[in-house]
Amino acid sequence: MFLPETELQRVGDALVDELIGYRQQAGISTAVLGMSGGVDSALTAALLKRAGWRVLGFTLPIEQNPEETERGVEACHTLGLEHMHLDLSGLYRHIVSELGELDIRIASKDEERLRTRRGNVRARLRMITLYDQAHRFSGLVASTDNFSELGAGFWTLHGDVGDLAPVQSLIKSWEVPWLARAFGVPERTWRANPTDGLGIGGGDEAQIGVSYLEWDVMVFALLEGLACNPGLSAQELAEALKIGGDMHARTALGTVLRRLRSTWHKRSNPIRLDHPVAERYEALDALDARLFRPAVLRADEALSRFSGELQDLANQLADALKASERRLVTAESCTAGLLAACVAGAPGSSGVLEGSFVTYCSSLKSDALGVPAELIEEKTPYHPEVARQMATGALDRAPCASLALAVTGVGGPGPHEGKPPGLVYIGAALRGHDPHVEEHHFFGLPKEVLAATIRAALHLGLRTIREANALRP
Repeated sequence: MFLPETELQRVGDALVDELIGYRQQAGISTAVLGMSGGVDSALTAALLKRAGWRVLGFTLPIEQNPEETERGVEACHTLGLEHMHLDLSGLYRHIVSELGELDIRIASKDEERLRTRRGNVRARLRMITLYDQAHRFSGLVASTDNFSELGAGFWTLHGDVGDLAPVQSLIKSWEVPWLARAFGVPERTWRANPTDGLGIGGGDEAQIGVSYLEWDVMVFALLEGLACNPGLSAQELAEALKIGGDMHARTALGTVLRRLRSTWHKRSNPIRLDHPVAERYEALDALDARLFRPAVLRADEALSRFSGELQDLANQLADALKASERRLVTAESCTAGLLAACVAGAPGSSGVLEGSFVTYCSSLKSDALGVPAELIEEKTPYHPEVARQMATGALDRAPCASLALAVTGVGGPGPHEGKPPGLVYIGAALRGHDPHVEEHHFFGLPKEVLAATIRAALHLGLRTIREANALRP
């Protein structure tokens, strides 16, 4: 996962191309950013400058180490930025003094929690300045945080996050300094000991609790481990990662997990509750994407996303199918292919998934699967016998499959053909065995009903295979 140099050069060039595309399509070409003297801000500025932006670099010291400010000034001159300087120390001291009227400790005590609060004031004061100047120059504020800091939560909400984040996908231990060197950032900047410049504590790594290299290695290991086994709990990770008796690695894992756990809310900000009318978000997002959002930002998204629990169940079903040398076919109505898509996300799914019949309309249940139209007309599509015939029909029409799972039901939000929302029938047909059907009554929004349906179908598939295996001589 640590990209080689040839690939890193390609990544840098691609980032420049993206920044060019955004500048041209969004009709905005000026970026302001704080030049802290660190490598992240310098690399961000270098990429923007290479992409043809007008870049204004602001040194905004607040009781800061003069060497850091000097590096920021040097980077501005070396990269050809327009440099502006404003010492905010006096304003910062005034704000802290005024906050002392609410809590006298913030101005006088030296505890870590109070240092963090004062550091947040510094970061937000700088961001107020940058947004004011962005408005002045009709530009935007560039974010300078990287992927390692994003995971560690090593940034201030509303103090470090701007409008455009060119380097947020890059890791601090290798990619950021390499690209900084490649794009002309001064050597003493990309070699400097990382620090937040907020007076909270020692350097970045001292505050995080591990080196950036250890952080990146461990986060990559966690991502890879959970991709292979989404059902892992935090307590099972050490064993899954084969850490064994390596106490240093165990300590690093604990540090990484604690920071991820204590900062997840930052990465979800602002937190949107699952409101009863939350579909408005999606509708507004679709409007923006269709009419206003620059094409460079309209990346194709996954057609569906499945929770770790559902993907873990799908992985288990795929493993069970492989172990018993069986293949699966699905016949889906209300889930419209989502069950098959979930199984398709499992490693090795191509060896166990035969395909899917998506028979959303009643007529296709008859035409494609052979479900009698008279049965549907008499019983409605939401009946156990319909689910049974869907399963056996799919198995008959997929001779290479040995297990069929069928789903029909009312996803909601309202009733249909006299049947209540959440009523679902799931059928399973295993070649050589009698088919069987389960009736379920799920509650919630349509997406919650569909998720519960997929979960129940995966469980039924697993149970069907295990019961058949138990009957084998």
